Amino acid sequence: MKKKVLFGVALICSAFLTNVMAANPLVDPATYAPRGEITLANQWLYSNVLNNYNAAADFVAASGTARGMAVKDGKMLFVDRGNKQLVVVNGATGAKESPIVMASNLFTYMGRNKADTADSLVTAGLWGYQDIKVDNAGNVLLGNIITSNTGRFQIWKANLTTGAGTLVIDQANLATLFPSAATMRFDAFGVWGDVNGSAVILAANASATAMEVYKWVITGGVAGVPTLIELDNTTVGTYLTGLANLGSAPQVFPLDENLFYLDGNATFPTLMDKDGNVIDGFYAKPSALKDSVTAPAATPKTIWTMNQGHNGVTEFQVGDKYFLLMAATNTAGTPASTFRLFKFADASKAFSGLDCLWTFPQAGMGGASNAYRTAMPTVEVSGNVAKIYVYTGENGYGMYKMTVGTSGISKLQMSNVTASLVGNEIRLSEEVASVQVYSVTGQKVGSAVHVSTITAPAANGVYIVTAVDKSGAKMIQKLAVN
Repeated sequence: MKKKVLFGVALICSAFLTNVMAANPLVDPATYAPRGEITLANQWLYSNVLNNYNAAADFVAASGTARGMAVKDGKMLFVDRGNKQLVVVNGATGAKESPIVMASNLFTYMGRNKADTADSLVTAGLWGYQDIKVDNAGNVLLGNIITSNTGRFQIWKANLTTGAGTLVIDQANLATLFPSAATMRFDAFGVWGDVNGSAVILAANASATAMEVYKWVITGGVAGVPTLIELDNTTVGTYLTGLANLGSAPQVFPLDENLFYLDGNATFPTLMDKDGNVIDGFYAKPSALKDSVTAPAATPKTIWTMNQGHNGVTEFQVGDKYFLLMAATNTAGTPASTFRLFKFADASKAFSGLDCLWTFPQAGMGGASNAYRTAMPTVEVSGNVAKIYVYTGENGYGMYKMTVGTSGISKLQMSNVTASLVGNEIRLSEEVASVQVYSVTGQKVGSAVHVSTITAPAANGVYIVTAVDKSGAKMIQKLAVN
């Protein structure tokens, strides 16, 4: 009889534990002092520090399985590689919505069995659902992880309504193309453009013996043969100088077909060009790595220093102001697991003009172990408001709202015109009323009216292209000439 009672109690306890209610989103209690006309306020937050992200019921997915986050139309999308699905969170409230279960054929291919008697469905790579990104046209892309050049690297375009997937990249012959890269490892990928038309996809090699990025150019919706970009680690004075590798789980964030940010466990975010040359970075202003403005007043003054341990960076624009957002500290930093928001001085977006606005959350998100280096910031801009979504694996996620005063912004019209380098010409996506080209020091090096092309500067370097389209809207774009 006693055994039956004890068994019944065990069942009740088990049922209770498996039905523990998830914690509710809270609000970061810190106050972030305005920076002129720019303000920052948290809308909701789950974090280990707030004690509402430290139980299984609170987690986005099982520990270690949600290794990527992206945002589309106000929804936070997390990969859940254990359940082969996308976890959906309402960006406005923090509430979980119904997950999107993906079709079973994603991250598979038809391969010959070992007996060479029949074809069968084979899993591609070590893990599918390793990373997630959204391209400039709003296509949601999923990537797998490979650990050598014999791995099969795949990128799938996800249909969020049906769960179906369409292959964008299915690279099975990396060993043939790059026989010397036997220790090739891709943990993540970056995308720029529209994968249904023209785009680039980049993946950094996480090998312990490589300073490499691999690039796929997509034309007409079809991916070409990948090319190798060897990264410059010899130029004296940069934070890549002398590095043998990028550290674990490096990420690449393309700005266009020519420029990308590189961020690894052994690096600070660094701007690179398509040939692997260092263009800009914190080496141009090392003091920007230190934040002496966010921390509460103290004597002596508290200074928070960024470390290299997490990988995530993005640029964005609100009106005529330009910003840089990145993972600032990992779980070993102080405070643990934070993000940092900077303002560029002007449209040249030079690191030498960076101004630290805030490190947030002010108390950090937590120190729970995250060896896979996921710390993703993503931004959606509407009018004078930037919604800033952040996720740090094992330590939480949330949304902050940055507002820029409307003086001079509401009247500013931004053009959709884009510029690209083709041969020795800068080509605009349409004819414009006027175009100017400036060096990063502000010197005008070219101008024209009523054109769709302009001769590129003869000297290699980074230039600022500004144009006014036929409707009077303005575009400003950084462009590498090499």
